[in-house]
Amino acid sequence: METTTLLLAKENFKFSAGHFLIFDEKHAERLHGHNYQVRVEITVPSTESMESTGYFVDFTDLKKMIKTRLDQWDEIVLLPGLNTEMLFAEKDESLEVRFRERFYVFPKSEVILLPVTNTSVEQLSRILAHDFLALFKKYKVHRVQVCVEETRGQGACTTALS
Repeated sequence: METTTLLLAKENFKFSAGHFLIFDEKHAERLHGHNYQVRVEITVPSTESMESTGYFVDFTDLKKMIKTRLDQWDEIVLLPGLNTEMLFAEKDESLEVRFRERFYVFPKSEVILLPVTNTSVEQLSRILAHDFLALFKKYKVHRVQVCVEETRGQGACTTALS
């Protein structure tokens, strides 16, 4: 069987978000932010339609789906919703967050609690890889690899398979 991998790494495949990493029971980063950059590789089967048209899918469709998904994390604080040291309390339109000796209050609309124990690039790439695989299911995509860089040359990639 033959496959083709589509590469999508557009300048606007980015999101700016706040987070902090938890290293161990005593050490954690301060709350800070990154301008994350994302690259997506999509492995597709060779199909009869690809033989006749010469292409698998219009990149415009995929780019819109990717950009729409990344925009959900843009200008947001990303927090690890599964970390046992994180305590959350909703008060009206605010989210109170306790982590060890730290206390934060955010507008609820500016925070996303992710289903992870840490907001690392490893975990962000994993979430996005599985989200994109589900989004691209209608195209019968075999594999999606998502790379998330927090700074140029520093990031992580996750591959999700159908």
